[in-house]
Amino acid sequence: MRYAVKFVAILCIFFVPFIGCKQQAPETSQELAELAVKPLFIKNLSEFERSLAVLDSLIAQAKEDSSHAKALQEAFKHARLAYKRMEFLLEYYAPSTSEAMNGPALEEVGEEYKIEQPTGFQVLEEFLFPEVDFSSREAMLAQVKIMRSLCKRLDGLIIKKPLTDNRILDAMRLEIARVITLGITGFDSPVALYSIHEAKAALEGLAEAFAPYTKALEEKNPAYARQLDTLFSKAIAYLATYAHSFDSFNRLEFIVDFANPLSRALFDAQLALGIPILQTERVFRTTAKTLFDHDALNPLVYTPNYQDSLNPKQVELGHLLFFEPLLSINGKRSCASCHQPEKAFTDGLPRALTLTGNDKILRNTPTVINSAYQASSSYDQKTVYLEDRVRFVVHSPDEMNHSLDSVAKILAQSEDYRMRFKEAFGGENAVTAEHIVSAISSYMRSLSSFNSRFDEYMRGDKTKMNAQEQRGFNLFAGKAKCATCHFIPLFNGTVPPTFQETEAEVIGVPKEAKWKQAEIDPDIGKMAINGIELNKYMFKTPTLRNIELTAPYMHNGVYKTLDEVMRFYNMGGGKGIGIDLANQTLPPDTLGLTQAEIQDIIAFMKTLTDTTGLTQRPRSLPKFSNDVLSSRMAASKY
Repeated sequence: MRYAVKFVAILCIFFVPFIGCKQQAPETSQELAELAVKPLFIKNLSEFERSLAVLDSLIAQAKEDSSHAKALQEAFKHARLAYKRMEFLLEYYAPSTSEAMNGPALEEVGEEYKIEQPTGFQVLEEFLFPEVDFSSREAMLAQVKIMRSLCKRLDGLIIKKPLTDNRILDAMRLEIARVITLGITGFDSPVALYSIHEAKAALEGLAEAFAPYTKALEEKNPAYARQLDTLFSKAIAYLATYAHSFDSFNRLEFIVDFANPLSRALFDAQLALGIPILQTERVFRTTAKTLFDHDALNPLVYTPNYQDSLNPKQVELGHLLFFEPLLSINGKRSCASCHQPEKAFTDGLPRALTLTGNDKILRNTPTVINSAYQASSSYDQKTVYLEDRVRFVVHSPDEMNHSLDSVAKILAQSEDYRMRFKEAFGGENAVTAEHIVSAISSYMRSLSSFNSRFDEYMRGDKTKMNAQEQRGFNLFAGKAKCATCHFIPLFNGTVPPTFQETEAEVIGVPKEAKWKQAEIDPDIGKMAINGIELNKYMFKTPTLRNIELTAPYMHNGVYKTLDEVMRFYNMGGGKGIGIDLANQTLPPDTLGLTQAEIQDIIAFMKTLTDTTGLTQRPRSLPKFSNDVLSSRMAASKY
């Protein structure tokens, strides 16, 4: 994580921080959770603390030679495996502590714009791999001390908290999603690349914790019990067999053939045991069997006022307003002028023209498909909700240069619009600025795209991706490290499996497409918002879904093709083309991808294309008694 906007505005304060604000159903049985799972956690925590003590001692006493260096690295790995076996409970009940133990080794901008220093395993990892830095012995000891201290917190956060069966099983399915998206991709083991071994330890921890439920399941549904036992065994065995090579591990096969079936089986077993599914609102729905179910993700969590479902009348009205040129001061530009449906709601330009046509807008036009699934709605993360973005664009002098209140007065002159607003929102005077914003935002939230060939493959249809595309995914999620920033399954910067944070990065995008002695693009990104040097040239990580249709690329549209984009990343970002930024968050090392591997990745990214059912334009716009207004065209000219 480089810089993350955390979505906390609508979250209530529970001891599980990512739980939403909807009234909770009564908790279920605590019998197995308290009598079996909690003692197991206490045992595993003790083992983890012992592993940290050993690591502490070795760091303090190690001599500066290869044998001691090897011993330090092995002790670190042992501690990591001990952590992973209890990760599912740590992340669920103590996420802040888990973040402090296993968060990215990068400075972050925290509350009140204070710079927060990283702590934990990933900081320590950089001292120990690929070679041990004995000169940083004191810094290593400091990190181990922090982690040992953090262990003491867990007494109050987990041990003294009542655990319930439905939360334990919910945490297990979340952990499978975590293994898929953050574990096997190398996100939290970026240097040691011990990820496959750690994924195995995580599943072993789940299997051990589920064992008491297996006994109960054998009485109610022996077939489910046998199935789960087999699935756990096969998944763990697969990881063990292929753990030797991070780059060659077949992530696609593991997810489709082992992880997804295991997640589905856990869900079905919970129902068979009579343990109710947790009733709460969050992005990864508790009712989803896997992360790749069609409706697994709930976009309505990212709203200023949570609602259970989209209002069809508001969506229909928002569709019209999205194509309505009267939103602009000159009556010639609508949202769809720049966000064109045929181009996956982009415009095909490096940067759009300003309203007057005499200059260019600061940044490239992003797609609005799946724009609902993020904790910030602009490149610089200035705006959080889609509603904020709509207000900003309408009022922006460069984009629409209008007033929403004025727009409301104009639209209210149309009897057709008055009727539609009344149907959508109720009341006689429903044509208001806020209702305009709400309707457009509802329409944008309806633009969900999870029916690509990739999605169908992940749901089990193995005819949907050819061999090259399959290789491309495995490279994307492995050697190329793309998935450590463009997180599966959204392929944007919103971090799974809780999806509370949307990350931003400094990658060193050039002003022009030059491959030597390049010059940084002058747009300073987030720094323009908060004035913090650490955020200079930092931008939100965009989605790669529909990337085949959304050229040119980067926040300034500097690259015309995906080949150019891949060349940039393969060279180590800005650093590799002569841009030396002290705060570059993208690893500056070359990826070492061959041209064939690059083409494989591009082929995979094209499997993310899906605009089915999203591109329809209105046949006509609501009429006015004024003939001039009635003659306007939907979307109007660019």
